[in-house]
This record gives sequence, structure tokens and C-alpha cells, in this order.
Amino acid sequence: KTETGRMHRMKRFLTTLLLAACMLSSLTGCGSKANEREGNGTLPIADNSVDFAYSLKLGWNLGNTLESTGTRLLNAETAWGQPKTTKEMIDYVKEAGFTGIRIPVTWSSHMNDDYTIDEMWMDRVQEVVDYGLDAGLYVILNSHHDCEKYFPSEENLENGKAYLAAVWTQISERFKDYDERLIFESMNEPRLINTAKEWWFTENDPDGLESIRCIVEMNQTFVDTVRSGEHYNKTRYLMVPSNAASAQNALSDAFSMPEDEADRVILSVHAYSPYDFAMNANGYTEWTEERAPELSFLDDLYEKFVKNGYGVVIGEMGAINKDNYEDRIAWAKDYTEKASANKMSCFLWDNNGTKIGSENFAMIDRRNQKIYYPEMLQAMLANYQ
Repeated sequence: KTETGRMHRMKRFLTTLLLAACMLSSLTGCGSKANEREGNGTLPIADNSVDFAYSLKLGWNLGNTLESTGTRLLNAETAWGQPKTTKEMIDYVKEAGFTGIRIPVTWSSHMNDDYTIDEMWMDRVQEVVDYGLDAGLYVILNSHHDCEKYFPSEENLENGKAYLAAVWTQISERFKDYDERLIFESMNEPRLINTAKEWWFTENDPDGLESIRCIVEMNQTFVDTVRSGEHYNKTRYLMVPSNAASAQNALSDAFSMPEDEADRVILSVHAYSPYDFAMNANGYTEWTEERAPELSFLDDLYEKFVKNGYGVVIGEMGAINKDNYEDRIAWAKDYTEKASANKMSCFLWDNNGTKIGSENFAMIDRRNQKIYYPEMLQAMLANYQ
């Protein structure tokens, strides 16, 4: 532990030097986007992964929008029934009390065979990123439904690494002048798609362990690619997951965080937990104090990652509507209270679905700019004051 602490102190020192170099290079363009936005207020940029991850507090996902599949280019944004994203809509996210916005983006539907991203698509993604930053929000930008490209197997490993290098080289170049309020997230739920082990496998399953090891390598490719870019890519915070972004797989001995010269990597976890309450339409509907121990995975993440200098962001969480509003309020309070106590931020998944049943996680009415469940939102916000 002493040696680990010494290494982290050395990395923080090197990070400070990198930041100083970036400030000196501002006369040649570094940080121009940040300077343009100073009039809208700035957000704090902590100098370590744990504090920065916690400073994101409560965030919101622009779900079922730029990650939609089945059609190309600008038609994709509304293909899954969502309205076109507007500046006013994102301003309302800030007004509602959220601190950050996660923008899921599918890239593979909008590129050539050589992985060149269509300029029109990149421009639109940048426009939505600008909405978030101009509103005074932290912004997380990811690679979402591209799972076939980075299928985590030894057979596909080199292809996956090549894809990630190509995509993140282009994204890094486009956003090199955006400061650390913009966070990159390597992959969304990389997993063994279309197999019996897509969402779950036993602890010592050889295919599962292989997938985690492959994800570790691909995360390293992602970090190395971004850091090889210019300006703020040297120091921006980077998020990485394990298999399916699950807490269980992050806690596996097979998973480790990538090496990073800037010491600014954050673990990305998705946790609709407990599953039978939060996501299973046929599960239980009541949330009582006796259920609280089912959130102990947050303590486990703290022990493995936060205590060792790695921030943790719960990039997706939520509880579906089962006509159990009071119980969801109680769950939201307990969940975010424990996450906050463990210095983790939470990003609520929102696909604008309001019906009772599976996969309905609405919080913001995007068309009318109002909150569907204000008491539930306030229960979460209260733990991040």
C-alpha cells in the first residue's frame, strides 16, 4: 500500500506538469473551447480520479437518442421515438438539478469500411456535446452499440483494438481543445453478445474470464490512443468498464484498470440493482430497510477501487416503473445515499419510457420539459448537496 501511494503521488506530480504544459500551450489553441465558455461559469476539475468522479454527483443519460440503431446519420437521432435534442432541452437538465450528462453514441452505423466517421454525424455529436458544456454540465461521451466491433474474445481482440484506436483517434482529434469537463468512456457494456454468456457467467468460466482479460487490453488501447492525442487529451479523465460494465465483473481478479501516465482513469459501472427490484418486471415491488444490504456491491467497489485511488462512476442506474412510486423513492434515497457515502456519482438512465413494465426509465419529459417523478429526483439530489 505504501508503494501504491508513492506511485499515485508521483503520477499526480506528473499530471500537474502536464496541466502546466497545456496552459502554456493555450496561445496556440489548447483550451480555446473552454475559454469561449468561461462566461457561462466553470465547473471544478479535481486533480485526482476519486475526487473528480465524485464531483460529477448526479447525472442524466440522453438515452435512446444518438445511440439508436437501424438507420443512418441524422435520422438515427429520432429513430427510437425521441424528439430531436435541443439546447433548451439540455438547459432544462441543468435546471432540474443534474450536474452532468452522459451522451451515448453509436459510431459504427455512421462510418465507412475503413472506420472513418461521417463528418455530418461527428458534427451533430459535437453540437449536442456543446449543448451540455454550454449549460454548465460535465459531459460523458461514449461508444455505445458498437459491441460487435469490440466483441471481447481472443479471436477478435486485434480487430477490437484496431476499431477502438480508429474511433477514439478521430474523436480525440475533434475534441482536443475541450477541457476536462468532457470525459471519454471507452465502451458501453462490452460483452459476449448473442451467446448464452452475454449477461452472466460463473465466476471461473473460461470464456467469461477471457472476455474480461480482452476488455482489459482494449481499455489500455483506448487510454493509449487518447493520450497520444493533443492538448486536453493528455489530461482529460477517461472511463473504462469490465465485461457488461457489471460490478461483479469489475470485482473479478481478472479485471484491472489500465496504466495511465496522467493517472486519470475512472471505473465505469452499470448497476440497475437489485435486479429483481430495479429492472425485472416480474420481480418484487416493495423496498424496505431490510433490502438495503442488497446494495453492498457499492462497498465492495469502494474497497477495490476508490481506496486505491480510482474513481467510480455508476454510469447507468435506475428502477423501472412498476406502479410502486413510494418504493422507488425509498430505493432512490438508499441507493444514492450509499453511493455518495462511497464517493461515487450516479447517472440516471432515461429512455423517456413511462409505461408500467420492463425498460421504462423516464425522468424528464423532453417534449414538455418537466419532471415525471419529482419526489424521486429530489430524494437522489438530496444526497449530492
